[in-house]
Amino acid sequence: MKRVCGIAVVVVFLLTGCQQEPDSVDAQPTKAKVSAPTDAPTLDVVPGIQAITHTEDPREDGWRTEVFAQQALKQLNVLGQRLDHPASINADSLSLLCANDSACTALHPAKLTERFRDAGLVVHRMASDGQPQSQFDGPEGLVNALQQMIQSLQAVDHIHSKFKIVRVNLGTKAPRTHIYVQLAGHNDTQQVSMNATWNVTWSQENSQVAPLLKEINLETYEQVTVTTAQPLFADCTTAILEEHESFQNQLLLGVDHWTGAIDMRLGIDVGGWQGVTVGDVNGDGLDDVYVCQSGGLPNRLFVQNPDGTVTDRSTQSGADWLARSQAALLLDLDNDGDQDLVVSTNEGILVHANDGNGKFEVKLAKLLPTGVPYSLAAADYDQDSDLDIFVCCYEMQGGQSREVFPRAVPYHDANNGNRNVLLRNEGDLRFRQVTRLVGLDEHNQRFSYAAAWEDYDNDGDPDLYVANDFGRNNFYQNDAAKFRDIAADAGVEDIGAGMSACWGDYDNDGQMDLYVANMFSSAGGRIAFQKQFHPDANTADLVGLRRHARGNSLFRNLGNQRFEDVSVDAGVVMGRWAWGSKFVDINLDGWQDLLVANGFITQEDTGDL
Repeated sequence: MKRVCGIAVVVVFLLTGCQQEPDSVDAQPTKAKVSAPTDAPTLDVVPGIQAITHTEDPREDGWRTEVFAQQALKQLNVLGQRLDHPASINADSLSLLCANDSACTALHPAKLTERFRDAGLVVHRMASDGQPQSQFDGPEGLVNALQQMIQSLQAVDHIHSKFKIVRVNLGTKAPRTHIYVQLAGHNDTQQVSMNATWNVTWSQENSQVAPLLKEINLETYEQVTVTTAQPLFADCTTAILEEHESFQNQLLLGVDHWTGAIDMRLGIDVGGWQGVTVGDVNGDGLDDVYVCQSGGLPNRLFVQNPDGTVTDRSTQSGADWLARSQAALLLDLDNDGDQDLVVSTNEGILVHANDGNGKFEVKLAKLLPTGVPYSLAAADYDQDSDLDIFVCCYEMQGGQSREVFPRAVPYHDANNGNRNVLLRNEGDLRFRQVTRLVGLDEHNQRFSYAAAWEDYDNDGDPDLYVANDFGRNNFYQNDAAKFRDIAADAGVEDIGAGMSACWGDYDNDGQMDLYVANMFSSAGGRIAFQKQFHPDANTADLVGLRRHARGNSLFRNLGNQRFEDVSVDAGVVMGRWAWGSKFVDINLDGWQDLLVANGFITQEDTGDL
């Protein structure tokens, strides 16, 4: 493979030093030349994009619950505008939102229990015996309940509210909804946020008029106060990178810009999800950052300077590949004391040797011709003192590559993904594919996004959890370098849209617990529980489909090779469209906190996530 930093790239993969299992397909050397035009051509509208550019109209499909959800959300957003400007809350301003005979419980519990406190953060939740008993009647009553609710926000400015409808039941008497409510504000000295769930009954004369709030019942309530003007984290990206041309002209522009500027007709794969890896590439004791990019844009290496600034050493590093790169690892593969580099590109895996000063040389171009390698995870699975690499390959290479999403069959329990691969380190930066040999071919045709190694059973060797999109996850127990999938027996199959997994001892009991990041979908929560949703599906399939919308999962390690799902009680389910997750002791109090990265490409708000 030859690296080029201009507008063209020539790629040649050589299978040097890689032994494959007898049944695996030898990848032949390939060569491809991709030229990017100087102007910005029109992007092809591929079939997958055409299929989703048409906005679905629930009225055309007979989805009365979704029609109602849209109407109710409009009313809630009007209510949110009032909450964002508390002075506007009065009976007249609410007269078009609530029925004259409306009623609601107190929306702020009379009794709160302090659940957490440190120097800068206080968390209160509704006490177990604090279920609101007070009732407020009519528009005036709702005014009083709302004013009471936002009383703790009176000292802050810039109030912002958000509502999500996660359940709809039109019923036989009156429509009912289950709603997530978020309210937050800040000033120069503190930040306050409220998270609550409401059960709301509506009044609607007919489907052509806006529904009115009939009854609001508070179900759960949490209040978080940050008691310092300084945020927990400060975004220093621009401050550190703004002087670099690569930041201003590439990274800062974002994916929306490049999907419209790079022509897919030329064979450049712009899509995908790009990762980063952190390590000390030049042995100076400071962590550096390697950034993967989409097709047509060079990967970047930013080397940290003693004063906290960085120097762009992408070209000098020899690792500024233009092929679409999903993930990378900086780690010592040959036990020589420096950090080597592994990069997963759309065409295969690249293994680089580090000369000790941050210059990399490709030692192995390992093609995986039938799969797209999405992520990497390393551990010494066979306890031979060198690191081995597990590769999540997600989907098949080729036929589906120009579609937005793969065709998972069945959607909730797919087994038509690509096979993941375990590469055993043979020394001298040589690797052998041993997937079948060690038992990792069991249940190995799922859409795997990410994997995480951990010795969950404290027997001295690392076990492997694999988070899969469109269905069940894998949990491979390591027994003397042989694996078997015990996910079902251990209670951690976690059917859903698995995006990532991480390990940490959240309850400090000496056992490593598991957190899995999935997609949360309010629309999925509404639709999947309706009778007209897959009416012919059996109960097990419906449970699996509904589980896709729930969100993230926390599994407590019971110490007997089984786990307990404590997600709901721990309050860690709703992570929105979650991607990466990590246990980390943010405030250094000895307890593992959870950090969840979420979001997606910015576009028209569908009210889903």
